[in-house]
Amino acid sequence: MNNSPVMKRRKFRRSAPPTPGLLFPEMTENPWGTTKLRRFPKKPSVDSGLTALELCAGAGGQALGYEMAGIGHAGLVELDPHACATLRLNRPNWRVIEEDLNRFDGAAFRDVDIIAGGLPCPPFSVAGKQLGSRDERNLFPVLIRLVDQIRPNAVMIENVRGILEGIF
Repeated sequence: MNNSPVMKRRKFRRSAPPTPGLLFPEMTENPWGTTKLRRFPKKPSVDSGLTALELCAGAGGQALGYEMAGIGHAGLVELDPHACATLRLNRPNWRVIEEDLNRFDGAAFRDVDIIAGGLPCPPFSVAGKQLGSRDERNLFPVLIRLVDQIRPNAVMIENVRGILEGIF
């Protein structure tokens, strides 16, 4: 006899055909909680006069922080189409560039103040294979190329602690 609690699997059924124009039409029901989310302001309370080019922008978490600090977006570069769709849906006025950074040319962004990005961390994570510069996901050489091409006033990179290790 098994004394462990039995978990019932919840079945999700289609409540209606997919609605045209949904971000992810394949998801007709939300399997997560549906509490009202706090909305970020669409306009910053201050305008710093600074602009940023964000690399590996993801779904825009870091970009929201820049927006709240009054930093404008010259462009957000992201490869993942779902993340780009999320960015375009939430901030239709942002310039979202769906492109591989290895092929991205930064010449049009020479006037930006900040290059920011959350480059992939697996090449430098102590939890991974620790391939560093031999990992095909290593975008640091691309970042260096873009910094050299654009010459911003500041560079801000978010990554893992392992990048500071001597092995890399």
